[in-house]
Parts: sequence; C-alpha cells; structure tokens
Amino acid sequence: MTLKQRLQNEDGNIALFVLGMLSIIMILLIFVVNLGGALATKEQSATTAQHASLAATSVLYEEVRRAVYEYENDTLEGTLLSFFEDIEEKVDERAAELPGSGNYSGWSVNEIELEAFDQVLSEALNQDVLRSKLIEVLGEEDIESAVIDKAREAILANDGVLEGAQLGINDNRIYIRAANEYESVSFDGFMEGIQENVYQESAGPTIDFLEDVWDRSPVVNLD
Repeated sequence: MTLKQRLQNEDGNIALFVLGMLSIIMILLIFVVNLGGALATKEQSATTAQHASLAATSVLYEEVRRAVYEYENDTLEGTLLSFFEDIEEKVDERAAELPGSGNYSGWSVNEIELEAFDQVLSEALNQDVLRSKLIEVLGEEDIESAVIDKAREAILANDGVLEGAQLGINDNRIYIRAANEYESVSFDGFMEGIQENVYQESAGPTIDFLEDVWDRSPVVNLD
C-alpha cells in the first residue's frame, strides 16, 4: 500500500470516527434536553395542582359565605336565630382581632377574612342547634359542583390535562392531583414519540369546617 493510500485510509477512519462521536454527542444532547424538559414539566404540573387547589379552596369559601349570608339576610328564620343575626358582625370583629396575634403576621387582608370566617363558622358547628341548621342550609346548596368546576377550570387554565386528574378531601384540606403533558424531543429516532402525563399533587390551606359540609365522595375524578 502506497503512502497516499494509507493517508486516504486514515482520513476515512478519522471521518468515520468524527461522525460516530458527533452521533454520540447528539444523543447525549437529546437526552439532556429531554431530561430538562421532563423536570420542567414536573415543575409545571406542581404549579397546576397548586393553583387548582387554591382556586377550589377559594370558591368553597365564597360559596359557603354566600349561602350563610343569604340565609341570614333573606329569610325570617335566619334573622330570628341569634347566630345568623350577627354572623357578619362576628366575622368582622374576628378579622379585626387576628392581625394583633403573632400567628397571623404577614397575612393578607383576604387571608385574614377567610380565617376569621373559618373560625366563626367552626365555633358555630360545635353548638348542636346551630350545627344542624348550618348543615341543613349548606346541604341545600350545590357547593361541591362549584368547587369541582373551579378545579377543572384552573387545571385547563394552566395548560394541564384533565385525564387522571382528581380532587380529594382529607384532613379538612382540598387536594388536587393534576398533570401537564410531556412530549419528548427526538434525534434520528432516538426518544421519538414519548408522550406522558406528569402528575403532581398539592393541597390548599386547612378549612376547619370542610368535612362537615362536603357531601360527595372524598375523591372525585375530574376527567
């Protein structure tokens, strides 16, 4: 074999080696890109579940307050019962007291108002007469549907998927299990066609009266 032939052969081997290395580098790059995408989707799913649990909690408070206040203000029976007669006043007084406690330092006005309502209503549920009337009043409202609809709405608003999504009630908190879809980036068929829902779970704040007023199953499928 002549020197020229040897050099050409070595050039060919080097070219094949470089092409092989480039392919390996590309595969490693695609793997890293997909790993980053999967982690980003996991974080996005956590955000989706968190937003949905907070939105569901917020609408539950809104619906319960609306039902109680309407009963107090719009019915004769409501005005005759001492608790209903001044519930808004009691909540306002409690909301004014809470910021003075170190336990609520840094809380927003809305968070303070919700906590005040939570405490006042929970205290009423410890009284047998008021408990039966409150549960009767709230049982006539379809509060659960509003909460479920809001959870679905929040998941979709965060580009989540409803497939496999769930709302759960446990320890007086609303839990949401939700997912965003992950789709892989491929190279020459490597990691092609991978699509997967990445699920995460999050819970809203404690609602002391939640399990007293929730009439449906403690686990609700949202799909």
